[in-house]
Amino acid sequence: MTVTRIYIPLNAAGLRRLDADRAVTGAPFLAYAVTDAVRASSPAAGQDAWEYSALSDAVLRSAALLTPGERRRLVAAADVEPDLVGPAVPSDSGDFIEDSAVLILDSVALKRIASFQVDADEASEDDDLLWYDVTELPVILALL
Repeated sequence: MTVTRIYIPLNAAGLRRLDADRAVTGAPFLAYAVTDAVRASSPAAGQDAWEYSALSDAVLRSAALLTPGERRRLVAAADVEPDLVGPAVPSDSGDFIEDSAVLILDSVALKRIASFQVDADEASEDDDLLWYDVTELPVILALL
């Protein structure tokens, strides 16, 4: 079975909803993935670099989702069926859409999430995020 790895930007409220609902809901919603545009922008880079680019875009979006008092950027990495992933289009406000942006057309169940990437402490655009297995969701929630 072919799957597409997506990166879902979250904030603390989004992570708590994921825990309560056992899914990322609210479709359609924006996520990030390796797209044809990502591959075309850096054809010699390879899959790992393309994945890192998509993850980095999700991290930036997570930072934009933080509410006052929140300190940690959060990204969920999930493997979904390709038909769940559609093209992202700019909003009427003319917001820039990154090459890796995609539209997720339905809820993403917790069982489809492979891992979380979370800031160690306060968000800083120069810091790498820590990797957590999906089974460590209670640990991440305790950090918030």
